[in-house]
Amino acid sequence: MDKDHLIELISNSLVYESKNSDSNRNISDFKNYLGRLNLDQLRTMSKEFIL
Repeated sequence: MDKDHLIELISNSLVYESKNSDSNRNISDFKNYLGRLNLDQLRTMSKEFIL
């Protein structure tokens, strides 16, 4: 998977779990954080969120 796909997978799993409006800003901040990570870091993180 490429970096953009991993970012979407991780952030979408968070969106699914959270329902309140404050979480939308947090998810946006989290997506920005994910964008700064390298591909190996994202792969490791995706295993934690997706499994």
